[in-house]
Amino acid sequence: MTCPVSHQPAATDGVPHDVSAAVERFERVGGSMLFGLFAVGLFDQPMLPPVSAALEATGRSRYQPWARAVRTAAADQLIYHGTEADAASEAERLMLLHRAVKGVGPDGQRYSALEPQAWNWILYSTFFVQRGAYIALTGTEPTAAQNQAVWDHYRRKTTGLHLRGRNAPIEDYRELVAHYERMAAEELRVTPALEAATASVRRAPRPDFLPALTGPLWRVGSPVLSHVVMLLGCGIMHPQVRARMPITWTARHDTEFRMLTALLRTAFDRLPATVTDSPMARNRRRYERLVGKYRRVGLTSFAPDPALRPVGYAETESVSSSPS
Repeated sequence: MTCPVSHQPAATDGVPHDVSAAVERFERVGGSMLFGLFAVGLFDQPMLPPVSAALEATGRSRYQPWARAVRTAAADQLIYHGTEADAASEAERLMLLHRAVKGVGPDGQRYSALEPQAWNWILYSTFFVQRGAYIALTGTEPTAAQNQAVWDHYRRKTTGLHLRGRNAPIEDYRELVAHYERMAAEELRVTPALEAATASVRRAPRPDFLPALTGPLWRVGSPVLSHVVMLLGCGIMHPQVRARMPITWTARHDTEFRMLTALLRTAFDRLPATVTDSPMARNRRRYERLVGKYRRVGLTSFAPDPALRPVGYAETESVSSSPS
């Protein structure tokens, strides 16, 4: 979430081309409509008991899955692809509203959305889903330098959502991976919120934003869509996380995942960004192109241009400045 956004490479001075190119591709993946197909990868979030307790307490994830998904997507678009001011405002709003999310879970443990481990887990999860989608849609495994660069880029974009001081997100990518693997091995569980989220995908109700007359079509098509998003989301999960999903992952799923991501990779490569971009990303990209175009029109200096002076200008100026 998942501040200042640019669809251009983050920095080029002193940065190897392959690293800046990786950041640019990472940014494009985050702004692609295809990215949404990997959303089940975020189900590692409710595997953390405090997060599950918070989701169950509000009930929105269980009883209003589509409405919550739309609100989450809208917030992400503002954070990732909004102007600096809009992204900062949205981040401030989210931080403020999450203060009210606290209580005691079914296990008797107190929880708070802004507790550092739980809050940062959401940021880490969202990053790794975007990284997983990046690998699936580009077919490339980032190098060590590229991994650090895209993580730095993600942290810059989510600055408004960071806790301060020693509770800030981990900076070193290798330490981040080690932390994630420890959490996957020791902290994650099959929770009520995870089971509810999985059920909402397997038996997805017709979204409220679709008219009632699409009901028959939804009943026919939703099982296919459910299988696709479950396959893609679980396919990019860390193996230990996927093992906790209430599904049985088989060799057949591996084959289907490879075939489906190959098709999506072709679409991502060959379709223009204007087709695959989300509306916000498309608008922001167009805005930045216009900004670049208008800036190229401007002068680099307002100093007098000798080439534009009329013939005899210097002599006239010299005579007029002479004493009478």
